[in-house]
Amino acid sequence: MEAMVRLCHEVTDEEVARARAQLKSIALSQLDGTTAICEDIGRQMLTYGRRMTPAEIFARIDSIDASTIRKVAGKYINDQDVAVSGLGSIHGMPDYNFVRRRTYWLRQ
Repeated sequence: MEAMVRLCHEVTDEEVARARAQLKSIALSQLDGTTAICEDIGRQMLTYGRRMTPAEIFARIDSIDASTIRKVAGKYINDQDVAVSGLGSIHGMPDYNFVRRRTYWLRQ
């Protein structure tokens, strides 16, 4: 939770550049093999109604900067309700209020 909330306040341009490079690498590596390509085409058809070229995908990835990350993280992460679920023995699992209190920073 701390790492996610940090995205709302302290994400740097260097971190975003590293994440963009990693996302591009993952996107290209997923296009290796028939099943992965079919899944990619299906996902794009459902999402965009068409198949996007790698160049278009990379242009969209490159348009993201640190301020965009902070804005989106602020909308969806900062001081928002969370869904908590557990499977198996949950005696050590923190309760909802413990997790919810970590969705924001108290700034002085």
